[in-house]
Amino acid sequence: MGMVKCYNLKPGGDRIPVTKHNRIEYVQLYVDFLLNKSIYKQFAAFYHGFHSVCASDALMLLRPEEVEMLVCGSPELDMCALQRAAQYEGYNKTDVTVRCFWDVVLSFPLEMQKKFLHFATGSDRVPVGGMSDLNFKISKIDVPTDWLPVSHTCFNQICLPPYRSRKELKHKLTIAVNNAEGFGLE
Repeated sequence: MGMVKCYNLKPGGDRIPVTKHNRIEYVQLYVDFLLNKSIYKQFAAFYHGFHSVCASDALMLLRPEEVEMLVCGSPELDMCALQRAAQYEGYNKTDVTVRCFWDVVLSFPLEMQKKFLHFATGSDRVPVGGMSDLNFKISKIDVPTDWLPVSHTCFNQICLPPYRSRKELKHKLTIAVNNAEGFGLE
């Protein structure tokens, strides 16, 4: 905040010059200060908040990557599983628009599929239980076909105008997915 603060890494440390004889101790004290002492208050708040939500001894049995999966979800996408689990409102899975939609989404490269998932759900990660736990819905929206698809991320829902061709749907969906901003919380 525009102020220089000095901290002693050990009692009387401000009066001890760093030499080649004590430089290893200095580096160890400096690293301990940076990684532990300087952030103790912030980490303590995080630790208590995390454990108030995830208070379980079973958490200690998990590896860090397993905790990450629980908190963030899986990075592996299985769009076929999402297709099988999808629900429809105003459409059914045999409608032209829906068939074109899945054809386009399944043909997207992985990065575009992640963008699509983020557009539709607010996250590019899959829930721990997989895509079938996503409760994804495709709804018909009766607007002109020059409109872009709309998503309701709180409900994992995408609203599609009744596009009649794969080309039109791919064009509109690509524009929507590539220009989605969400809440700007990145």
